[in-house]
Amino acid sequence: MRYMIVLCLLLLATSLTSGCGTTPSTKLTGAVRYVNIRTDIAPRQLIVQIGDEIRWQNLNAEPVRLRLLEEGTPALLECGKGFSRFGVVQDTVTIAPQQYASLCFAKPGIVRFNVWLDADNPQGIMTPTGSIRIEPRAGFKRTS
Repeated sequence: MRYMIVLCLLLLATSLTSGCGTTPSTKLTGAVRYVNIRTDIAPRQLIVQIGDEIRWQNLNAEPVRLRLLEEGTPALLECGKGFSRFGVVQDTVTIAPQQYASLCFAKPGIVRFNVWLDADNPQGIMTPTGSIRIEPRAGFKRTS
């Protein structure tokens, strides 16, 4: 009986540590791009390259809540700040006043997001939906 309990606990611990969707260590290879959050977001559409860090900056006096709308977005992640809780990547983050949350994307795609200006009221005022288009990193040609 003890053997079964130990085996179950070992299996549970292994599945919890290996199955979590975590962001690897930071691999910022590009520019830092900003989305400023006030009563609106600026810019609403942003074009970045793989490896760029996108920072959503809350410039308000109150916390805001940001939510990524695409399913499976964590599979695209390369690095981030604020989107992880207990080692698991979240699609929703609360950003404190004058703070930011950030992500780096590893694959091309489009990520849409919404920002609620009252972090505690999901039915409250929301900014228009923003989008980020992630493009492959442009290669450079040697000139000789």
